[in-house]
Amino acid sequence: MQGKCFCGNATYKLEGRILNSVNCHCELCRKLNGSAFSTYLIVKHADLTLVTGNIKTAALSERAVKHFCADCGSPLYNLNQKYPGLAMLYLGSVENMDTQPTANIYCESKLSWTDGIAKLAQFDQALHK
Repeated sequence: MQGKCFCGNATYKLEGRILNSVNCHCELCRKLNGSAFSTYLIVKHADLTLVTGNIKTAALSERAVKHFCADCGSPLYNLNQKYPGLAMLYLGSVENMDTQPTANIYCESKLSWTDGIAKLAQFDQALHK
């Protein structure tokens, strides 16, 4: 499996299996990613290799570190000391990925309207006037 940032300068490969896939509803993920929740693939950090590009890091908390493209800022993965040996790949960075999340985590801080997302009107492209 391979992944990349938006500009394509930072690429990675995963040589191993996906351990889990989750929607994280914690306040930290919502604030830092500007969305209602973040979707991650949980993998072994040792199975993840940076192929090209420069990666920058930002401390998200005392334990968590975000890894992102130094050029376009796209998030690639997070590491958290709370989960040693694991990496949380941002689903949006994975090439040709259609893996569905298997769980919602940190639901105690979940926005109530997210339960109805599947019932919203669906459009192939952006809304127009």
